[in-house]
Amino acid sequence: MCQFVKHVHSNKGHLRRLAPRCLAVSRCVCKPWRDLVDERRLLRVADLLPHSLAGFFVNFHNLFDSEFFARPSITGTAASGIFSFLPDTEEFSSSLVEDHCNGLLLFWLSDCVVNPAMGWWARLPPRPPPCKKMDYSHDPYLVFDPAVSPHYEVFLIQTFHLPCDPRYSKRRDHVPDLAVETSEWPPTSYALPVFSSKEGLWQERSFHREGEAACTITDMRLGRNRDQKRNAVYWRGALYIHCQTDFLIRISLNDDSYQVIKTPEYSGSYYDFYLGRSQNGVYLALYEGGCLQVWILDETCSKIRWELKHNKDIKHILLGRNNRQGLGPWILQDIYEDDIMEMLEQNKVKCDPDKEAALEKFEWISDDENALDNDDRVMRGSHGHIDIIGFHPYKEILFLGESLKTGLAYHLNSSKIEDIGDLYPPYCDLELINEQFITASFPYTPCLM
Repeated sequence: MCQFVKHVHSNKGHLRRLAPRCLAVSRCVCKPWRDLVDERRLLRVADLLPHSLAGFFVNFHNLFDSEFFARPSITGTAASGIFSFLPDTEEFSSSLVEDHCNGLLLFWLSDCVVNPAMGWWARLPPRPPPCKKMDYSHDPYLVFDPAVSPHYEVFLIQTFHLPCDPRYSKRRDHVPDLAVETSEWPPTSYALPVFSSKEGLWQERSFHREGEAACTITDMRLGRNRDQKRNAVYWRGALYIHCQTDFLIRISLNDDSYQVIKTPEYSGSYYDFYLGRSQNGVYLALYEGGCLQVWILDETCSKIRWELKHNKDIKHILLGRNNRQGLGPWILQDIYEDDIMEMLEQNKVKCDPDKEAALEKFEWISDDENALDNDDRVMRGSHGHIDIIGFHPYKEILFLGESLKTGLAYHLNSSKIEDIGDLYPPYCDLELINEQFITASFPYTPCLM
């Protein structure tokens, strides 16, 4: 080892020719290598920070691991969704991504934080128990800013699982506590369990509310999809969390304060806002009935407000794409390929010839390669079912999924839309139609720290 290190010292000029990722990996080999790279300042901090979108980790219904949808690089896939560096034990049986922040992934089912670009992981200590006073559960959110510190934090946000009506209680004599029912939510003082990698333990951290509450506890119980975890965004020292009844809380990590931000006023009957981060900060998107709306959070004035950036009916744009020859190079790095083929062989699942060919190649095969499946469009609607996958962190591009088939990139400034690749796992076609859907998706920006 010593002779090798001396050889490296004598050829330090060659090290300058290495790509930043290769240098970053070299720092992890041993202390002499790290000292050499740092002493010669061969690696700038800016080279280590996230600055590109590698792809999206996507969670599908009934799958216990996340799939990776990405554009391959010249030398292969830019990043990998197969975490071969994790221990092959029962404790790591699931690689389901629950959150992402600046290159770090949170595997909540496996209780660990992972950096795929550097091939390292860290175990989280046992979680704190839920609050005893009321029926709470916790949703985890990851905070990591490598430009400020190499340490990360995990916040547990309380969510309700109480019945929305006393009649649903198993106890016939159950009577709700009116004082609790009418109390404000979130409360004026909000105590959250927070894990700090610097301290290595969970601690309760209190945040005080600035401004008005969002609703009452009764409203929280009656909120649509109250049990569904929503997205979160970390931006300039603050954590923005989309809560169950369609409001946001902005947690300031600098002064331990937080405030409620209501979603934009909308006249439609169906609210399915998507919270994300893009070129100019915090964004909110809504797709309904062929109309795509996008807002940007304006915090320049004393009063925070949503500014409508994009409001357009895109049905004609989607229907106008009648040629699929330009389908882009993005691929779904299918981690279940071997397992699903083995399952099909063992159980001898019977498919029609077209489905069997699709499963063999793990790509969608259409009878007409130059046209979209019109029958599928009629079945799902005039323009197909649209999922919002996420925002490009550094460009004003919104990624969509169409009709359980195709990944799309929609450019907000030009309204240009691109077919970028086959998005959905072919074996999801074996599920019932109402069970073929995305449950969560996270843009992945590699970090070399």
